[in-house]
Amino acid sequence: MTAHNFVVVTFAESSKAYEALSDIRQAAQAGRISVPAAIIAEREPDGHLHLAEGADARIGDGAFSGGLIGMLIGILGGPLGMLLGWGTGALAGGFVDVERVNRAETAIGEFSSRLPAGTTAIFAEAREYAEEVLDGLVAPLDGVVVRRPAAEVLAELEAAQEAAKAANREATRVMRQERRQERREAWEERVARLKERFHHKD
Repeated sequence: MTAHNFVVVTFAESSKAYEALSDIRQAAQAGRISVPAAIIAEREPDGHLHLAEGADARIGDGAFSGGLIGMLIGILGGPLGMLLGWGTGALAGGFVDVERVNRAETAIGEFSSRLPAGTTAIFAEAREYAEEVLDGLVAPLDGVVVRRPAAEVLAELEAAQEAAKAANREATRVMRQERRQERREAWEERVARLKERFHHKD
């Protein structure tokens, strides 16, 4: 029985990530593991994830814009990830109660915590017959494996999308409230000026 997992393998050296992906590709061709999609990405100093270019940096085509990998990378390296506290240098707070999201216990939070600036990682969707296959391939290259069930990652991505909608609604509410406050203050200032003018006439 195979396990459908989402896997992130991190490396301190980018060259080792390429070597590991080549080994994973060969293992997939030999039928030892099934990898529908994988890509190499690097965490930049500003927290964004830079996707590597070239055929040697990915397995599968078209799975990165609308697939699970693309969505996760968008969360981890994009504005929503920053807002929810999953990006490097994240804005703790904002319009979302970040403390409500126990990041240490979420798949996305764990993936993010293993991706400090300067880290290179392989993001992969895999169907594993035995975890030892992938673990054995990357261990000699000092790769650190974090895997979670793909269904769990998908559920968290759906929850993050709902959180983004809620954040947007809250941001809109706050901005409207601030505009109303500004209009009220402007009205009071105009009334005060008018009173002052009448006072000077007396």
